[in-house]
Amino acid sequence: MIARLRLGAVAAAVALVGLIAPAQAAYPERHITFVIPFSPGGGFDTYVRLVAPFLEKHLPNKINVIIKNVPGAGGRKGLTEVYRAKPDGYTIVIVNVPGAMVPPLVGQKVDYDLEKITWLARLSIDSYLLTVAGKSPIKSYAEFKTFAASNPVKVPSTGSGSTANVMSKVFFGVLGIKGQLVSGYKGTKEMTLSVIRGDTPAGILPSESTRKYIESGDIRALLTTEDPSDYPAVPSAKSLGLADLDGLFIHRLIAAPPGLPSPIRKVLSDAFAKAMNDPALKAAAEKVQRPFSPLDGAQAEDAVKKQLALYLRFKDQLKD
Repeated sequence: MIARLRLGAVAAAVALVGLIAPAQAAYPERHITFVIPFSPGGGFDTYVRLVAPFLEKHLPNKINVIIKNVPGAGGRKGLTEVYRAKPDGYTIVIVNVPGAMVPPLVGQKVDYDLEKITWLARLSIDSYLLTVAGKSPIKSYAEFKTFAASNPVKVPSTGSGSTANVMSKVFFGVLGIKGQLVSGYKGTKEMTLSVIRGDTPAGILPSESTRKYIESGDIRALLTTEDPSDYPAVPSAKSLGLADLDGLFIHRLIAAPPGLPSPIRKVLSDAFAKAMNDPALKAAAEKVQRPFSPLDGAQAEDAVKKQLALYLRFKDQLKD
């Protein structure tokens, strides 16, 4: 009788484990929607489309990652959609920092809180370039300064609060020039074409998204915020004595809604880490010149805090 009771207890325990284990291992059970809050073709779009198949590969269950472009309001529309979504791990978003950070920083009303959102990973970091068209008569930063001394400098922007808007204002302030933002562009690709066509005489553009146009000769970079410069013929801001531009970067971070359970956050963060270390993804990224700079969820959260401290220095220049 005692033996039967013991066997029964063991069987019950095994059954209980059997019930618990699948529940813990179930995620993900269905497709994950990966929101890009910008139009197709830009740097954010490219990075998501690169990593998505490898995220699928390294998740514990076989599901599809469905990409959804939600452009609007400089990235805020798509970010807000995900922020309001159910925190179940089935809706994630790529976030532009500082683009998403600055609107609330300067008092604009937004429907998200970056201190409450769940950070999962960082995909990449990108420096910024002061650029002109390859056919422009402006050949150097010194010549640009001469031009800017007698001409308001028009640069393209994706709208108030966007990274393009933020970076341009910081550049205007640090360089001591009179600038004019030309809004209405949907993303980096459209802004780059504006500079190439000469619709705007200059542009503040992300380095990796612009690299192929520099190599083709369609875009000329006059300075970079990266030190040392990744371009042999392009001086760094630091080398030009523009210390306040040194270290200004764009971070491409991945986030989920607030309140995401820790076990699901770990699954997603681990899957992103494995994806970005996958040799096949590294080869694909190298081919299109889109290098990854991986951080896990906790490190990404820390990067946001550091960027916030940096942009507080430029708070007055960022106000409309």
